[in-house]
Amino acid sequence: MHHPATTKKLAEFIRSDGYREKASHYKRMILLGEKIYGHRKDLNMTQEELAKKAESTQRIISQLENASYGSEQGIGQDLYERIANALEIDVDYLFSDKVDRKTFELFSYIGPKLDWQWDIMQFMKLPYFVDLELTKELGFQISNFEYVRLDYGPFDKKIYAYRSLFEDKKYNVEFSFIKDFTDAIDKALSNLPIKDGNKLKILSYETEPMRKLGATLGGKEGWNEKLVLND
Repeated sequence: MHHPATTKKLAEFIRSDGYREKASHYKRMILLGEKIYGHRKDLNMTQEELAKKAESTQRIISQLENASYGSEQGIGQDLYERIANALEIDVDYLFSDKVDRKTFELFSYIGPKLDWQWDIMQFMKLPYFVDLELTKELGFQISNFEYVRLDYGPFDKKIYAYRSLFEDKKYNVEFSFIKDFTDAIDKALSNLPIKDGNKLKILSYETEPMRKLGATLGGKEGWNEKLVLND
């Protein structure tokens, strides 16, 4: 049993700015580690090979992939840029907190099904339908989106960070983080008009999270309210 004084101190620490800063830092490091590891696998590179190309060391690459680097010394922009260049990826892929590896893999999985030809409506709506299916089947969503109701239905402004990465680009991706969920993703996409963005918009208004807000096409009901996928 915890001593009351210890429990109180722990609670105070969790509420402190210091704790929030450390937690935020660790979350960023986990996201960064996943992105470096995933894209290194895309290129079939070892840690040693990546370190050499990035003018770094295998120890640093290993620490980055295990989210154990940078707690004290921080990560300089120069290191980000060298690693991004070595991985042949835009530095925003590594640097942006809005981008995570699982969602990047999801878009990379969907891309070939559309011959890499998609408009912004497809880009917004297809992850939403996938997340709905996975939430129903497995109890969690795969993307890092927090959907709100806007004019075109479910939306998260993080979509623009991914859009910039995929605009006029194709990726040959090793699915390290979504490989166990591709059947559920295929199931979600199988009954959708995936090549028709306008129909996807209309269908999104027929989903349960949108209905619970009373959202209607062209209306303002539930405007900017968060959609609950797992209720």
